[in-house]
Order: sequence, then structure tokens, then C-alpha cells
Amino acid sequence: MLHLVEQASYHILVVIIPYIIYHLFIREEEQNRSKLFSKLLGVSFVSIILTMSNPIEYSEGYLYDFRVIPIIFVFLFGGIRPGLILMISMILFRYTLGGDGFLVNLVNYSIATFLLILLKNKFNTYTLNKKVFMISLLYWGITLTRIISLIINGHFHAISFILTFCFLTWSTLLLLIFLINSLDQQIIYYNQMQQSERINVVSQLAASVAHEVRNPMTSIKGFLQLIKRESNLNDNQRKYIEISLAELERTEAVIHDYLSLANPSKKSVMNELDVTNELHSVIDIITSYTNTHSIVIKSNVEEDLYVKGKENEFKQAILNIMRNSVEAIDTNGTLEILGYKKEDKVLIEIKDDGVGMSTKQLAKLGAPYYSTKDKGTGVGLTITYKIIKDLKGKITVHSKPDIGTRFIIELPSIK
Repeated sequence: MLHLVEQASYHILVVIIPYIIYHLFIREEEQNRSKLFSKLLGVSFVSIILTMSNPIEYSEGYLYDFRVIPIIFVFLFGGIRPGLILMISMILFRYTLGGDGFLVNLVNYSIATFLLILLKNKFNTYTLNKKVFMISLLYWGITLTRIISLIINGHFHAISFILTFCFLTWSTLLLLIFLINSLDQQIIYYNQMQQSERINVVSQLAASVAHEVRNPMTSIKGFLQLIKRESNLNDNQRKYIEISLAELERTEAVIHDYLSLANPSKKSVMNELDVTNELHSVIDIITSYTNTHSIVIKSNVEEDLYVKGKENEFKQAILNIMRNSVEAIDTNGTLEILGYKKEDKVLIEIKDDGVGMSTKQLAKLGAPYYSTKDKGTGVGLTITYKIIKDLKGKITVHSKPDIGTRFIIELPSIK
């Protein structure tokens, strides 16, 4: 009995310790775990080799280890491709170990792979409680097949053993799920703190500079407008003045964005906001711009979409995203706007078939000073993210280079 306790302790430790190291020192972000050779895959590979190298024999020809934990982890918290790499590595290592039961092992884990791929497709949309439930359901389903195999082969004495060790495996699995969830939350909070620090820096810079720049610039603009009215100007002079005025207007727009960030509107009571009407209003505004660029707007907005918010801020946020989409298309493209209700959320999708963005560009989106445009400041999207956050919503962005970008805004519905 003492020998079994020692073996069980060994397997628990060789599975938990690599993931604790991963949690404390590696801190890999969620999007990087889906890479072919992610750090999560490396940690899981070490764990699977250690647990399979010293299995527990609970009946003649039946060996037990904790390999199922790293496999589940890589598939569900990493991705399908790294999951398949780990599964193939496990099968090859099992083959080198020799012994009976290789074909049974191959069939069982092939079925498990199929189930894990099916579960992975929706796994990231689940809440933590639902993730725990689905993983537990999958694990105890695998355990049931083991018990049936023991019954068929007449190894009734091993059933109590397998149930005990399966419970230990399941408990270890749940512990690691909460560990990874804690890591993800820490990374999110850390990124939010960094974002807040950047916004504070920009706010202080904007507050100290913007007002001082705006006053002389307004004077310059006024004098240029007066000079433009002179009748003795030649065509080149008039052209240069028009260019100067256009650049001054663009500079004013940039300063306005910085001032909006530096002097956010005071918190006030959120009113009932008719999202349907506001979306139609913003579409009307952007249409005049898209017509000159041969961009087709397709919209499908459901009726009776309501959230808590402030009209001007909401309109500013949506308009910022639509302008970015139009600029990404440039000419001859399609801008699609959807508004609909899903459960207790109002969702707004803004999709374009423009230049798109890479994974690295997506990771920096919304940060002050960062823009994918040659003449952009990145402040517009920073303000947009802040407005949506104040509305207790969130923004998700999907994009691929040369294919397009899709913004999904999710807000709590009040009706």
C-alpha cells in the first residue's frame, strides 16, 4: 500500500511541478500557446515523458499514468496542432516502451483525439464552470472505457484501484485548470495595468501640450483664410494655402483626439441608448465618405437594441472603428455592419475586406501611439476601447493580412 502511495505521489508531482514552473516563470500569453512549438507544448512534453517512464501496474498487462492530463491541457488550452504533435509524440514514445496493449492504446487515444478536437472548437467561449464540467465529462467518459475493459477481461479486483487513481488524476486535472485560469487572469490584469500607464502618460502629455499648440494654430489658420480671399493670388499660391489649411485641419483633429483622452468626460448617469437608431445614424454619416471611395455598405441591424450609455461617446466609438475600416479598404471594397442581440448581450460587428492586420499588429491594437496607418496616432482606437470599457463592454478583433478585419463589440443589453 505504501508503495502505491509513493507512486501516486510521484505522478502527481511530475505533472504539477512543470506547470507550476510554467505559471511562475514562463507566463506565456494565450495566443502564443497555439503555436506549433509553444512553451506549453514543451512543458507538457516533459511532463508526459516523466509520467510514462514509471507507470503503475494495477493489473497484469494494465499500466496507469497521468499522461491524459498533459494531452487534455495542450489540446484545450493550447490548440489542435500542438495537441496533435503531443499525441503523436506520446504514441511514438509508448511504442518504444514496448509491452502489450499498444494497439488498444492507439485506438483509445485516437478516439480521445477526435473528442478533444470537437470540444476545442467551442471551448474558448465557455465560462470557467462550463470548462470544468466539459473536461470532467470527457475524462470520466475515458475512465468508463477503462472500467469496461477490466470487466470484459475479468479483472474485477482492479476496479477499486482504477477508480481511486482516476479520482486522483481528475483532482490534479482540476487543480491545474484553476492554475492556468489564474495565470490567464494575471496576464490580463498585467496588460490592463500597462495599458492604463500608457494612457496616463499620453493624458499628461496631451494636457500640457495640446492647449498651447491649439491657440497659435488657430491664429495661423485665421490669417491663412484671410489671405486666401485676396484677389491678387496666383494659382500656385492659392494651392499652397489650401494645402496648409488642410494640414491644419488634420492637426486640429489630432489635437481633439488627444484632448478627448486627456480630459475624459465626467462620469454621469448612463441613459437608455437606442443602439439601432445610433447605428443607422453613424451609417448615414459614413456613407457620404464611402461613396467617394466606391465602397459598398451592407448593413443588417435588428430593431429594439438597447444598452446603457451616452449617445455622443457611443457614436464616437463606432465612428472611429468605421473610419478605420474605410481607410483599410481605401477603394472598391465592402463594409458590413451587423447589429443583433444574443442572450443578454447586444453585439455589433463591423467587417471590412481591407488590408487586414498581422497577429503582432492585433496584439498592439488600441495602445496609444500605435497605428497601422502612415499618418495615424493610434489615439482614436485608444479612446474607442476606453469608451466601450466604460459601457461595461468589450471589443474583440479578428484579422488576416490581405483578407480583412472584423471588430466585434459586445455590450450588456437592458431589454
